[in-house]
Amino acid sequence: MIFLTRKIKRKFQGNFTFVIVTDREDLDGQIYKNFLHTETIGKFDKVQPGNSQAMREYLSQNKPFVFTLIQKFRWDKGKKYPILSDRKDIIVIIGEAHRTQYEELAKNMREGLENAQFFAFTGTPLLGKKRNTSSWFGDYVSEYNFSQSIDDGATVPLFYQKRVPEVLIQNDDDLDDKFYEYIEEEAIEKGVSKEKLTEKLENLFIKEIKN
Repeated sequence: MIFLTRKIKRKFQGNFTFVIVTDREDLDGQIYKNFLHTETIGKFDKVQPGNSQAMREYLSQNKPFVFTLIQKFRWDKGKKYPILSDRKDIIVIIGEAHRTQYEELAKNMREGLENAQFFAFTGTPLLGKKRNTSSWFGDYVSEYNFSQSIDDGATVPLFYQKRVPEVLIQNDDDLDDKFYEYIEEEAIEKGVSKEKLTEKLENLFIKEIKN
């Protein structure tokens, strides 16, 4: 995210506002500290709104950076979210885009920032039949896969060894006798023949195995 914001500012002229959106306070704080430690933002810059109202005020201004949570885009159900800014030079950078960046809160964010540009970061995109991540954010701009991470030494290799677990029946040697004794007692109690009860139990056992 830091590389992206710096490259945009270096390559293009403009009064950009970068909105960094996550869904956890600890992650928001972590990303904020990274921007702070790399001097991308200043120590005294007010870039973290404390609540939803403050966030809406921040986004209606020309702040260079705003760090916020997707939860702060809550609005009264059934009511249209207000337009916070119609600027085209607002760039929204989404963290953990596979989790909470869809549906109602995300719709509110897009309605409030109707002309903003959106970048999404995710390690596990929601694909499947609906391909939610792609449908909301478009095709990949850049990919960094697991094998590349291993080659760079950033991730340790993952090995998988297939093993067949050993199954041991730890019962008495007279298990068969106890089973037939149980069948006989149940048959007497229920008033049915041992053969019918045995057949019923066998069918239940077969059905369970198939399931």
